[in-house]
Amino acid sequence: MSKKSKSVPYFISLFFGTLVIVILLVIKYKQADNSTLFTLNEIKTEDSICGIDISRYQPHINWEKVAPQIDFVFIRATSGRNYVDNLFDVHYMNAKNHDLPIGAYHYFVFNVNGKDQAVNFLNKVNDYEFDLPLVIDVEEHPKYGKPSFDYQTTINNLREFITKVEKETKTEVLIYTNTKGYERYIKRNFPNHSLWISSFKSKETHPSQWVFWQKTHTGKIDGITDYVDINVFNGDEKTWNNYLEKRKK
Repeated sequence: MSKKSKSVPYFISLFFGTLVIVILLVIKYKQADNSTLFTLNEIKTEDSICGIDISRYQPHINWEKVAPQIDFVFIRATSGRNYVDNLFDVHYMNAKNHDLPIGAYHYFVFNVNGKDQAVNFLNKVNDYEFDLPLVIDVEEHPKYGKPSFDYQTTINNLREFITKVEKETKTEVLIYTNTKGYERYIKRNFPNHSLWISSFKSKETHPSQWVFWQKTHTGKIDGITDYVDINVFNGDEKTWNNYLEKRKK
């Protein structure tokens, strides 16, 4: 075999490897471009009660710096039927040790049985105390592909998840979703549920039942090197304190 023919597979591999990297960078750029880059201090000029949501993608957090700046934290616990976030325990204990109000969320997989997902979530969070609601994160993700977005299957699984978690915990599940997810899956099917809405538009455009607003995916806060999601509460300090007190009852 000639040297030229031997080099062909190498250049093919190099080409497709480069193509994949370019595609991933474009996707990342577009995602970042949709989200306004805010510092926490900038957000606090308009919204007094602010917090973050975190997962294994934030492995390095200087809690001594971060905790005094925020009012709450949501932590990813699980996803799908079996996945458990390997940093949930660490993040929870750090937040707890710094007296931060904590909530936990489950990343919902559209085409996986809702009861099975609820069991996975409950198995992880049942041994913990929370000041904030348990959350189901409802957003389409390209990882699972369009075939997983069958509408009725999605709604059935959502209902099964929410019904089981609410029955077991005796509290309302907070629904996290973005504007697209709200219009497609939540608005008609779960009109009375409280919302944690992800949107890069003004709060005047939000559904009336929003409680938390994920204002940016590209937030910057002293104590976390990379970008982090920054969220705000729908109310002032007095409303916030009342909200926390009601959740204790």
